[in-house]
Amino acid sequence: MDILNNCDNLPTPFKGSAVTLGNFDGVHLGHRELFRCLVRASRQLNCHSVVYTFNPHPLKFLAPEKAPLLLNTPAEKQRLIAASHIDYLIDTPFTADFAIMSPEQFVADILVAKLQIKFLVVGYDYAFGKGRHGNTEFLKKCGQDYGFAVEVMQPVGSDGFPYSSTRIRTMVAAGDVSELVRLLGRQYNLEGKVVAGDQRGRQLGFPTANLETEKELLPAPGVYAVKVRHGSQEYGGVVNLGNRPTFGGSASTIEVHLLDFTGQLYGQDLRIYFVERLRGEKKFSSVEELINAISADVLRTRKILQTVQIVQYREYLSLK
Repeated sequence: MDILNNCDNLPTPFKGSAVTLGNFDGVHLGHRELFRCLVRASRQLNCHSVVYTFNPHPLKFLAPEKAPLLLNTPAEKQRLIAASHIDYLIDTPFTADFAIMSPEQFVADILVAKLQIKFLVVGYDYAFGKGRHGNTEFLKKCGQDYGFAVEVMQPVGSDGFPYSSTRIRTMVAAGDVSELVRLLGRQYNLEGKVVAGDQRGRQLGFPTANLETEKELLPAPGVYAVKVRHGSQEYGGVVNLGNRPTFGGSASTIEVHLLDFTGQLYGQDLRIYFVERLRGEKKFSSVEELINAISADVLRTRKILQTVQIVQYREYLSLK
């Protein structure tokens, strides 16, 4: 997949495109179906598949106080979209000039003139532009006027509810990580770099790696059973998210104890896959009580992880 920040660097000659529009935060199973539809159409029409998205999220520019915490870092989103066999990701900077572009101008100047669009697929609730005027009915009318096909994908979901980034954010914020696989098709995860900590975990007998991450939305404070990827190696782990109230902490930290690992991790990258929430954050009355709780967390984690496999994006986003 080629990643561009505008349409000016498309190859020439360009054989036209099948396009989808959106933010695609989370790249959940609903997005997966949309991408599959896009790729099928591009192959049938012998043209390029194009995902057109925006960076930053428009609300971060237009109304930062209303902008959601994002489920993916930009690099994660790019990697996940690439796994759907997309030809081009156009990651357009959302600027003041772009914000005032009318839906009519966007269709004429971007979709028709530059992308030579043949097919457009969007979700049932997609809308853009001032007053969200660029909705599905508007896009259908544009398709008739300019001669490109428009498909509006109806809700895709389970349990009577559609997959949605908003729903997933609510579940992440509540710590409901075990149920997220049904919506994402993979475990919710984050990547972080190991930085120096205060060595308190080592003093307790459970050395931890302290992580710094670019991930905006973390699960609710608490203790989680996780899988950990370090290079090509995979470990079980217990991660604590929060401010360590037993020791009067104030800053939020990410501390992961890798099971059956010995070695040095400072400066290295780890990816944490959340499997199950064990308990909420708690202030213990003594260090001994805390050690007993951590021992129980480790024992429970070993049992939980016995049958758990990491689902990688290459596996769950393969085109079928």
